[in-house]
Amino acid sequence: MGQNTPVERIREYWEEKAHQHGGGLAATTPDPLAKELEIAALKAALDPGLDTLEVGCGNGYNLFALADTLSGQLTGVDFAPAMIAVARGSLATRPDARRFRFEVASVLDDLGSLGKVSQIFTDRCLINLTSIDEQVAAIENLGRLLPVGGKLALIESTQQGQERINALRLRVGLDPIPYHWHNLYLDEVAFLKRTPRFLGHVATDNFASLYFVISRVFNAKLTPPGQAPDYMSEINRLAAELPSFGDCAPLKLFLYEKTSA
Repeated sequence: MGQNTPVERIREYWEEKAHQHGGGLAATTPDPLAKELEIAALKAALDPGLDTLEVGCGNGYNLFALADTLSGQLTGVDFAPAMIAVARGSLATRPDARRFRFEVASVLDDLGSLGKVSQIFTDRCLINLTSIDEQVAAIENLGRLLPVGGKLALIESTQQGQERINALRLRVGLDPIPYHWHNLYLDEVAFLKRTPRFLGHVATDNFASLYFVISRVFNAKLTPPGQAPDYMSEINRLAAELPSFGDCAPLKLFLYEKTSA
């Protein structure tokens, strides 16, 4: 694959993040509280007793954070070799290192060598693909790895959620939050319509809606001009503790179950 293709540019972006931030949270997100909400949503969606695969695992942050909750084998794959190198390097200091396996692979690759897994999750992985056709092909690919009854949990960002939070920002005089060049947020309506026949859409968890309204609208509006909003401000901390409601955040968890072979 040529070095100037969109896929290679996206891979290079994440390679650089791995080199800059190593095993730290900043390698994948600048918002620690949003990450805490992602982890909590995954804990609620996944079965704690099953082996688990994360596709698009980055530096392993999620799997390490979930290790105390998930008791089975934990496998992560990512298309950025530098991210996998960081994840493997982190195992040197873990007494439970044998529970983990990290491999270089894309969500669109043949992942059959990993064997059947009981449950799979992604966290802002599909948005790094370049078309809805690839995004649908990705969940078809992941669904083939699951047994009937297996779970697929997707934490991804949607265009509709982004539009709603930006509409609120515009109403109070804030600029819209731009899309990152390397991301294609899911068109939620079109994506759900194209759910593969062997996967059933169980639920959509808008776990970050209230947090985004408070952090991206209220906190942003209260921040003095010329300053960047503080992700760890008191108002954001409070927002992260409150039960979520509404549908005003790009981040959502889509839960599927494999219904047939």
